[in-house]
Amino acid sequence: MNVKMRIVLLVLFIMSTLPIHGQEVALQEGDRVVFYGDSITAQRLYTRFVEDFVLTRNPNLHVSFWNAGVPGDTAYGGYTGNVPTRLKRDMLPYRPTVVTVMLGMNDGYYMEFNPKYLEVFENGYRQLLGSIKSTAPTARVALISPTPYDEATHGTEFPHYNETISHHAAFVKELADSSHLGFSDFNRAETELLQAGKEKNPLLAKLLIVDRIHPAEASQWVMAAALARSLGISPVVSSLRLDAAHGKTVAMQNTEISDFSMKDGGLQWTQTDKALPLPLQLDDEMIQFVISISDLTSMDQQILRVDGLTAASYALKIDGHRIASFTREQCASGVNLALHATPMESQAKGVDGIEAKRTQLDEAHFILAVETVEKSDGDAAVTKAFEARDTALQEEQRKAVQPKPHRFELSPE
Repeated sequence: MNVKMRIVLLVLFIMSTLPIHGQEVALQEGDRVVFYGDSITAQRLYTRFVEDFVLTRNPNLHVSFWNAGVPGDTAYGGYTGNVPTRLKRDMLPYRPTVVTVMLGMNDGYYMEFNPKYLEVFENGYRQLLGSIKSTAPTARVALISPTPYDEATHGTEFPHYNETISHHAAFVKELADSSHLGFSDFNRAETELLQAGKEKNPLLAKLLIVDRIHPAEASQWVMAAALARSLGISPVVSSLRLDAAHGKTVAMQNTEISDFSMKDGGLQWTQTDKALPLPLQLDDEMIQFVISISDLTSMDQQILRVDGLTAASYALKIDGHRIASFTREQCASGVNLALHATPMESQAKGVDGIEAKRTQLDEAHFILAVETVEKSDGDAAVTKAFEARDTALQEEQRKAVQPKPHRFELSPE
């Protein structure tokens, strides 16, 4: 085989290992993201949680987000205006570098599947993407498949409507693939969640999408995790492996430790992670249910692994507070601290609390922009006040999200 042929085969191999979509929307410093969609986006849940992902996982990355979700919207627009109106008013002012699009729930008109309406949706969706590219030509675009209409866990108001949604979701995926755009499969994530939930606990499964259309808050963490993957967010909070038998650090990722010592058969050290775990409400029954039936925690990995322990079980304290008890075997295989109430998790909740305020501010600002037909000096003053308050909250958030050192103690019980 000559050199030229070897090079050709090598290039083909490398190209075959690259993802078709997703990489080109990975978030970068200074990105400006607009979430475009219908009422599921307008809920400001998965969008807020994606912001939490970015904030906690990349405390020093500066990315701005705006929500342009409108209840009842379709690929052609809705009650607040058609696509040209929507893009000019709801997207263009923010000069987005990234645009996510989630539509399809309303485009089947809540009827049984009809190929005619699928064609209408497909044409409208393509026209929408063309308008986005002409309006914001440099923006990276990520498509999101519509979530399912839940006919799996309880009765249905619109029989067989999920078949319609399934066709819409398949089209969005095919379009993303053929256009080499970013893609996040909310339909698959939520469908698998419903199926697993129904098998594990049919009563709780009914609460995953209570009205069959809008996923509940706990469910939307799974959606946020799917989109976070598409945006290139790392699943790793931190990872630390210690060797108790030899009193040394074996490996660490995204963290630093100091003052490591061994005392009375246990270990002590100071640890400063470079990220925070997700602000999950770990005492909430639905969050625990979602964790048990999904891969959510695969995107929230804060791992502590200790080899060479001799006692049967160990108590972990952080900053003097008891966190949990682990067996020797659990420590050796690794425990995920993101699943426990730690000072780091409490800090992340504080960051999310500020994010909740920003979400409310963003919604109020959006409503003002949508409902104001004629602009006035008063409206400009209100907008300026909104922006000033948001800037202040962002500064508060940047300070609140910075990781802190914590004292760890692992002692035999």
